[in-house]
Amino acid sequence: MKGILMMLGVGWLVATAAPVSNAVAGELESGGDFTFEDVFSTRQQTEVFSLHGYAAFQYFDSQGTPPGGNQSFDQHIFEPFFGYQVNERVFTKMIVEFEHAPERVDDDQFAEIFIEQAEIDVTPRRGTTLAFGAILVPFGLENYFHAPSDNRLITRPPMVKSGTNGNSILNNTWTDVGIQWIQDVPHVGSLDVYVINGSAVQGRDTRGRDTSGPNANTGKSVGAEVQVTALHPGLNIGLSYITGPYDLASQLDSSRLGVHALLTLGSFLLQGEYLMGRDEGLGTVTPDRDVSGYYVVGSLQPSLPGIGKALDLNLRYTDWTADDDAGNEYSELAIGVRFLVVANTWVKGEYEINHEDGTNPDVSNNRVGVQLSVLF
Repeated sequence: MKGILMMLGVGWLVATAAPVSNAVAGELESGGDFTFEDVFSTRQQTEVFSLHGYAAFQYFDSQGTPPGGNQSFDQHIFEPFFGYQVNERVFTKMIVEFEHAPERVDDDQFAEIFIEQAEIDVTPRRGTTLAFGAILVPFGLENYFHAPSDNRLITRPPMVKSGTNGNSILNNTWTDVGIQWIQDVPHVGSLDVYVINGSAVQGRDTRGRDTSGPNANTGKSVGAEVQVTALHPGLNIGLSYITGPYDLASQLDSSRLGVHALLTLGSFLLQGEYLMGRDEGLGTVTPDRDVSGYYVVGSLQPSLPGIGKALDLNLRYTDWTADDDAGNEYSELAIGVRFLVVANTWVKGEYEINHEDGTNPDVSNNRVGVQLSVLF
């Protein structure tokens, strides 16, 4: 019912809107400086057709025995973006993700291929956009800032992107099919409201991809995110929430609540998120599974003789609980450097210290990595 009401509201907005006359939120300028977060949030562009993307090659040396512990090269990702301005109101885009080539997926496929975004964006009026299709779910910051060109470390916070220990509590990169309403709010920031097929319980068969199999359900998840960006230059604080059923009978709900903050002051960046939620019926000790966690990233870009501000010094700490009652707890400390070699080309180094907390046995699984990434 919530999804139907939202769709009716979307139809009313489209039908009653005045034509858009100029740029709207998320416009991608031709030939200018940009980040890939700009590309993810692009809803209109100044050129008819655009091609952008990023690529990353890396090497990791991990403690332990294979397959967890290994020394391995990895063509981690190649991700092109295609955007086309259909007319003044309508923009369409697609982002295709090729990962870990030539990893054997099955007998006929030797890379992970995934559609990260495939949208039709309709801008009925200035500051209002409706996205239809495979959307990048607007929850927190990390899902939009995950590109290697935007992420100042190699790895991503393991509570939202499964790392050495697995057991993430929100599995970014999070793509799902649905409808998204993006609204600029004057003197505040922005509001995203959306309805999607899937839920916060994600996996191969439950991430909005299974429409007829054992994990399919007729329910929909409804979510929203508020970002406040007008309080102070360089400050972004926000709140995210999603809830919806994940089971076949649409009787068991999964929900997540998150708060985030991003502060950029000159050469210093501080980013953090706190996340909590409940998955009904999935607990191992009690009926429900309660999850929570946070990460904090600090980054300093000192001005050094001969190289200016080409070097970043980065630190990230993550602490999370994948099942509170079961004591399924983890923490991670990542120390990294990033160097801008030439325009849009970075070399990164990282050392990751992993801890198994609570009732989990300690495992030797620290790792060190090097990455070369480009943005185009």
